[in-house]
Amino acid sequence: MLDLIQQIPLEIVELLLYIAGSILSALLVALSIYSYYKTGLKKLIYAAIAFLLFGNFLVYESLEHFYGLDNAFTDLVVPLTCLAVLAFFFLAIKKKS
Repeated sequence: MLDLIQQIPLEIVELLLYIAGSILSALLVALSIYSYYKTGLKKLIYAAIAFLLFGNFLVYESLEHFYGLDNAFTDLVVPLTCLAVLAFFFLAIKKKS
């Protein structure tokens, strides 16, 4: 089993992790929106936006990594997206219902 794991190229594992994270993020966006419609809690909108931004971040990171999309725009987008995700999670936690 260990030999099989060592034979898998690291780029394949990385791609699978990007795909899994993106799918999980999409599921969490859908779950947050569904929960918002059921409960009406405004906090869930902030969480859904954060999950959506994080999913977009993962897709952009994977495109950048696998297709070499490296430019000045990328150097701004990546940290700003992370900051926005943290800000929306903070709002989801601190916002009063």
